[in-house]
Amino acid sequence: MSAIREPRAAKSFRAAGDRIVRQESALPSVVSRLLTPSVIARPAVADDADGWTVRLAALAMLGQYDALTFIVDGAARGNGYNVVDDPMADDATRAALEETRRSGATVQTQTTIRLADDRVAGAAMIAPLVATGTIAGVLVALRVGRSFAAADALIASGISELVSLELARDALVDRDEAHRRQAFALYELARLSLFGERLLETLQDVTALLTSALDHDVAQIWLFAPDGALELSAARPRENLRFEHMNAVEHDALAQALHQQRIVRIGHGALRPWVPAETRELIVVPLTDRARSLGALVLGRVRQRYEETDEELAGVLGRFISRLVVKATPGREITERSEPAAAAPDADRDWADEPQLTRS
Repeated sequence: MSAIREPRAAKSFRAAGDRIVRQESALPSVVSRLLTPSVIARPAVADDADGWTVRLAALAMLGQYDALTFIVDGAARGNGYNVVDDPMADDATRAALEETRRSGATVQTQTTIRLADDRVAGAAMIAPLVATGTIAGVLVALRVGRSFAAADALIASGISELVSLELARDALVDRDEAHRRQAFALYELARLSLFGERLLETLQDVTALLTSALDHDVAQIWLFAPDGALELSAARPRENLRFEHMNAVEHDALAQALHQQRIVRIGHGALRPWVPAETRELIVVPLTDRARSLGALVLGRVRQRYEETDEELAGVLGRFISRLVVKATPGREITERSEPAAAAPDADRDWADEPQLTRS
């Protein structure tokens, strides 16, 4: 029996139908590709500034801003997205910032702030950051070629709350990190006091520890010499110092700390030729053994200012270093050998009662 051949017209019709079916089945995937956002490479975040740039870029997109930044009171210039010029450099923007700080209201104004993409923002909206105890400041939103409406004030208020929460979270992380560094530093000081053999080498290790773990740019330990003058026993840094031997009465800060046995804080501008010239602020801590003066611990910072908690921790450090000096002094070692062995627990009790951290 011979096979029945399919007519050519029918074969062409069936092939066309198959092509239509295949095209219809591929249509959902094409639509899916069109609706799916393009893949964007993750931005590299190397430090906190990069992280804030990513956050502010996302918030600026939500608020339909061309640039976004914030300014925290008492801190250096804040982070920003697509911002080059300092908002405080523009007179109108600075006046609006001061009005927001004074009244707590959201203010909009005209401005001429240059952006990172070479455009110039013509409108600015300033909203207060939500106060979170230790953080206060303002949020600055910028637009190019468009003004702000009343509804934008509500959006800016919401974005301000998000930025304030992020700042508060960062502050908690920084505080926890500071407490960990303090605990490590006090542990190392206790270890050096117990196991350090050579006094000068041990004191040099102490100054290195203070500058690396506790954010001090300057650390010096001055001890009294037999002639009654102060000698620089250890310092970090030690280069380009004008004095390594001096009379304490010739310098008011040292004289007050040593004679009154209290912590003295020195601000920028005071005469202190015994520390690097770029030092902004100092804390002078007396080193004592009961009523006997041993010398002074000098701590300094170049950029940041000291706070009350820094002074409290400096007092704790001074007591640790005083005991280290007493333990390593040969005269004291002879005295301890001549005393009964029962006196040892008293010294251990002194270490046990020492506070470990400053208050939170």
